[in-house]
Amino acid sequence: MMPRRLNVQSTAWKENKLMLLIQNELNTKISDWKDSERMLVDSDGLAFIYVLEDEDGFIYISIDNNHWNEVKSALQKDAVFVVQNEKREELELIAFSREMDFLTDNIQGNANYGQQMEDEVIKIFGTEEKAQ
Repeated sequence: MMPRRLNVQSTAWKENKLMLLIQNELNTKISDWKDSERMLVDSDGLAFIYVLEDEDGFIYISIDNNHWNEVKSALQKDAVFVVQNEKREELELIAFSREMDFLTDNIQGNANYGQQMEDEVIKIFGTEEKAQ
């Protein structure tokens, strides 16, 4: 079965959590989703994809570049990342920070991701984004 893709519509802060807000068009409960603890890159769509799964296969949570400034801020604050649907069901994305650190480091200077993706990552995340 093809992975199902849900786009982050907006973000919101709740204490030390960055909520990635989605419209769940899958008619499945977030409580049935499992965290795959990995991310992919959609260079053409300028997006990071967090991978979840359920009994029907993979669910891709797509975080496009419109939300990267909030993601960067959350990484700097060592915040928790959570996906939330319109019913306020939540799932913590356990590996989000680790995966983002790896990908943003790996994308810089790597032509495999495409010039536009590399430029956008450097513009927003730079090389100094990690709080020491």
